[in-house]
Amino acid sequence: MLKQDFIYDLPEERIALYPALPRDSCRLLVIHRETGKIEHRVFREIGDYLNAGDCLVLNESKVHPVRFRLRRISGGVVELLFTERVSADIWISLARPAKRLRAGERLVDDSGEGIVEIKDVSQGKLTLKLLIDETELFGKLGLAPLPGYIHRIPEKHDLDTYQTVYARQGFSIAAPTAGLHFTEELLKRIEGKGVQVAHIQLDVGEGTFRPIKTEQVENHRMLTERYAITAQAAEEINSAQRVIAVGTTVTRTLESFPANQSIEAKSDSTGLFIYPGHEFKHVDLLLTNFHQPGSTPLLLTAAFTGKDLLFKAYREALDMDYRFLSYGDAMLILPHDVAGQRRGDPE
Repeated sequence: MLKQDFIYDLPEERIALYPALPRDSCRLLVIHRETGKIEHRVFREIGDYLNAGDCLVLNESKVHPVRFRLRRISGGVVELLFTERVSADIWISLARPAKRLRAGERLVDDSGEGIVEIKDVSQGKLTLKLLIDETELFGKLGLAPLPGYIHRIPEKHDLDTYQTVYARQGFSIAAPTAGLHFTEELLKRIEGKGVQVAHIQLDVGEGTFRPIKTEQVENHRMLTERYAITAQAAEEINSAQRVIAVGTTVTRTLESFPANQSIEAKSDSTGLFIYPGHEFKHVDLLLTNFHQPGSTPLLLTAAFTGKDLLFKAYREALDMDYRFLSYGDAMLILPHDVAGQRRGDPE
């Protein structure tokens, strides 16, 4: 299976630079996987497709302000994305541009104060020693880690809008963006219909957004990411008539469990890479965003929907001026009509 087969033309003007406000006012494209029917709705109407006995599964991991704009002593701007905390004052980071950075070099803020010292440069990553207190660094200089395809400097409001309303704990370096569209009021209305809302945690790391660099899709290897499932969440998921995964991070977490095994309360990690051919075992409906060409989230969605139907939906969305990627519109993929067969019903 070739990566090239999952490339589509995404005009830059279709990439959303800012989120829809209010959150649930974005558009919702609905795919009926069984019939191929495509509907165009507003996100706040998502409850029309959910039934009593369903379980909506959310990733409650919290995004941290791990993006920084610092300067070299020579004056050039360097953007850092902290990806891993080694100790209280040592972090691993990605950098842009990274080409000329050297061990021993200090990066400073706009006032010239030393913020970090580069201890090592290896395989495109920096090992950094903090020169100021970690809490001060994040509070004073930390920016929302917007993806690089959003071509603007993160603003103060992004610390709120690039965070789900239900984020509680954990450490993510990117948002589980399918959940950005929910408001607290919408979640209450959904629960009022008799839908269970289960919270799990997968800390989004490089694995989620790391690009596929191999020509053959099957040769790509995902980096592992930590997840945690409570006993309460496991019970809610296992007892559901249908499981609605909010996002690819939730999907990979649940699909990491074998077909003959219920979801367990556990803390573990997953490096599961889902691409067409995967047989879904625990997820019945998928809520997701519109993804980058040739990306791992796009391949996961193609596995769930079928590539031809997904690309038909993407073409229709582009023709109708949908907004794409992290701050863009949403897509709900249904296995059957709303009144159709449910989990546990006879074949």
